[in-house]
Amino acid sequence: MDQSFRFLVIAAVTYLAFLSVIRLVLGSQYKAKSFLINIIGILTVFGGLLIGKYGNFLKLPVYIYVALPVLLTVLIPPLALKMKSDQTLKYLAFSILAVPVVHIFFSFLVGWDDFLPFIKIPSLWNIL
Repeated sequence: MDQSFRFLVIAAVTYLAFLSVIRLVLGSQYKAKSFLINIIGILTVFGGLLIGKYGNFLKLPVYIYVALPVLLTVLIPPLALKMKSDQTLKYLAFSILAVPVVHIFFSFLVGWDDFLPFIKIPSLWNIL
């Protein structure tokens, strides 16, 4: 399968997971901040995935192309959306849980282990 297509599918699902987490955290504030949330989501999700995917190609040190996407995801939304401390804690908890859920979904059900390649999960199709 084409790697560009895989990347776009993973990015789209990750973006939807990001929006879901933000929606859970912000509740009724979501509608008022929806434009800003979309801009932040595009920067953090697509920016983080691009850095993670092409960091090795660009000869970046490992700690940069692994840590920078995490820092983008952890720091930008709470700061830009001016989350309260309880919202920030909920955001951090949900975002930390969302990453492995997306990875398990792609690894186990689809057989794509691109998202977190260092965590090996066998594909359902290889088990059957």
